[in-house]
Amino acid sequence: MNLSTQLRSWPMRKSIILIWHCLGIFVTYYLAFLLRFDEELPDYVELFFISYPILMVCSVICFFLLQQFTGIWKYYSINDLFKTIAACVMTMIIFTLIIKKDLLGLNLEMSRMVLGIEFILLTGWSTASRAGVRFIRERRRKRILQSNEYKQNVLICGALDEADLFIRACSQDFQGLFCGIISDDLISHKRYIHGVQVYPKKLEDIGYIVKTYDITNIHILSPFNKPVETNTIIDSCAKAGVSPHFHTLPALGELAMGDISVSMIRKVDVSDLLGRVQANLDRNSIADSIADKKVMVTGAGGSIGSELCRQILTYKPRALILFESSELALYKIEKELLESLTSTPIISIAGDVRIKEDIRQAIKQLDGVDLIYHTAAYKHVPLMEKNISAAFRNNVLGTAVLADTAEEMGVKRFIMISSDKAVRPSNIMGATKRIAERYIQEREFKGTEFVAVRFGNVLDSSGSVIPLFKRLIKEGKPLTVTSPDMCRFFMTIPEAVDLVLMSGAVAQSSQIMVLEMGKPVKIYDLAVRLIELSGLKPHIDVKIEFCGLRPGEKEYEEILTEDENVIETDYDRIWLMQKDESKRLYEQVDLDLIQQYIQANEQIALRHLAQKYVPENTFTHGHDI
Repeated sequence: MNLSTQLRSWPMRKSIILIWHCLGIFVTYYLAFLLRFDEELPDYVELFFISYPILMVCSVICFFLLQQFTGIWKYYSINDLFKTIAACVMTMIIFTLIIKKDLLGLNLEMSRMVLGIEFILLTGWSTASRAGVRFIRERRRKRILQSNEYKQNVLICGALDEADLFIRACSQDFQGLFCGIISDDLISHKRYIHGVQVYPKKLEDIGYIVKTYDITNIHILSPFNKPVETNTIIDSCAKAGVSPHFHTLPALGELAMGDISVSMIRKVDVSDLLGRVQANLDRNSIADSIADKKVMVTGAGGSIGSELCRQILTYKPRALILFESSELALYKIEKELLESLTSTPIISIAGDVRIKEDIRQAIKQLDGVDLIYHTAAYKHVPLMEKNISAAFRNNVLGTAVLADTAEEMGVKRFIMISSDKAVRPSNIMGATKRIAERYIQEREFKGTEFVAVRFGNVLDSSGSVIPLFKRLIKEGKPLTVTSPDMCRFFMTIPEAVDLVLMSGAVAQSSQIMVLEMGKPVKIYDLAVRLIELSGLKPHIDVKIEFCGLRPGEKEYEEILTEDENVIETDYDRIWLMQKDESKRLYEQVDLDLIQQYIQANEQIALRHLAQKYVPENTFTHGHDI
């Protein structure tokens, strides 16, 4: 072990601190005598040397009790300063009592002025030593950050209280140089916080500041971490031709200071820009539908299925069955849920919704199930256009087998996850989802309540556009967009699952619940935003190419058809679909015929069935056989 390592070891550091403290007691006490007695000092040397060990022992005990020998000086804070002063006060009180009350029988006469001067000098020595170490470290760190090798200029956008908390909390381990604060406090314009200048709130001009000061990172704090303000900041930078990295944090004022750290900083994501506020849900109704119930989730390893499992556990079901055909996906979600230390029994079943015996054995594990959430489905539109048999087998027959088995085994409630692509479907995937909706909606009630929940795209789901775009941006490859006008509805996965649980709790049998998706988002705008959030420039650093509609795609998604309308429910963002049956006469779904065509791999015949069973389809001419 070299000398540098030895000096940094904890026992060595404590020894150095103790020696420094004892030296400080000697120096300050001697100076106190010198300042009080000056030329008469020789007459008081004996008093000094007799009383010094007493003062040293008192100070060591008091400083030890207040943890002044265990703190790390380079992180010295205001709280530590108060503790140091308290240790000095305690030391001098005890020392004064010992001397004035002659508790040791030494009969020492001590000047009160010496005691007062010693208190001032000891406090100054103890606090200045510790604060000095931090000051030297901060100056050294600032020089390193100002060098080109480590340069990372940071602009903070937020309230002054938030900025103050953030700078103080992150000053120790944050690898960045704070260059300015954008605030809505006009009174503090051109003033400084921790040496960082405050600018007035002009979010539209941030791009100019970023360009002028070569800002590489923007940290967006409350109250600017809302979608409108965040979008304005990003737009301002785009107009100025600069591409910093954007980061955000929660409202620091709501957190304890000890909980704030650099680990809380995260990159601004597309979900931060959607502008969707949390829905106002009746959590008690959700809890009543799940608490102490035996619940089964199919497709438990998927994006929606896994989030369903996470949220279901918070409502304390009696047991939870994870039903999943993918071994890897099942392993991942089981591992995650078990690591959450839930007290709910979790049963993992590697099974297939198309196989009745798999479903029966899963339900038998708990001697019956109260509630099934059915999320297992094929959802990739272009892929299903090439695999029509697989789409029918999984999305239609799988749902039918699961529904029939659930009813046969006395499951009380069955909630199917549907899609906006089931509305006037232009593709096989959407058509199969609509047929599955029909199968559970039109069946006769025999004890099991069947409900479907229809909604659009969710951000960051597996196989969706967001993860694809992120990967392409990371690889520096062009982003492919269907057309400049292509739109989709989006919501976050947790929000979608929240609303699914709410819908499942309040819907009645054979109802289709429709989730309010907000305004459609242009995929082109989404691509541009993702590039900008990555600190790159659209069309310069990352190209955007238009490829035209792929098989089965349409530019605009819908939630309802012309013969469908919705009624507002008492629950935020949840609608009840009502269908005017006089406008449409559906042909009965023949599962045996579907099975026959699947076994013969009659792709054309299956497409004909899709058009026949979903007459409101909008299949393009090239797919209309």
